[in-house]
Amino acid sequence: MHFESDRLVYNKFTNSHFPDYTRLVTQEEVMRHITGNALNMDEAKIRFQVALDADQNLDDMGFLAVTEKETGAFIGLGKIVPFENNMTEIGYALLPEFWGKGYASEITKRLIDYAKKLGNIKELIGVVDPENQPSIHVLTKQNFVYYRQVVNSKNFLRTDYILRL
Repeated sequence: MHFESDRLVYNKFTNSHFPDYTRLVTQEEVMRHITGNALNMDEAKIRFQVALDADQNLDDMGFLAVTEKETGAFIGLGKIVPFENNMTEIGYALLPEFWGKGYASEITKRLIDYAKKLGNIKELIGVVDPENQPSIHVLTKQNFVYYRQVVNSKNFLRTDYILRL
């Protein structure tokens, strides 16, 4: 699975992406709004392997390493994966040095376009920490609307936004 947007390249994760993935998920400021806190090395290994395993069964979906076209620099991840109730989740996480450059919006728009192209996805869900106003803005700018709030098994509150295609 490979595609591009104006400034970015998207490829399914492989084992070679683990150092970049680890650099991303072990940063407190990145993970504060995703899991509540940074992952340690063991947690990063487990979570990365779960993503790789899930990708084995998903030809046209998965977890994506996102790099800049111009420099080849790893900027973060994107994902388009099955979710509950026949919905599909899209999401992203960016290294802090790439925040504020419009990359979150570019990733989100590209994943929406990709989902539309697949033709069999009726609803996209974006899962966000209710305190993460920049990510809420990214979703609502792409016409996602508030759907619900959920407390997960780790007592972490999330807000789901939905986009009907």
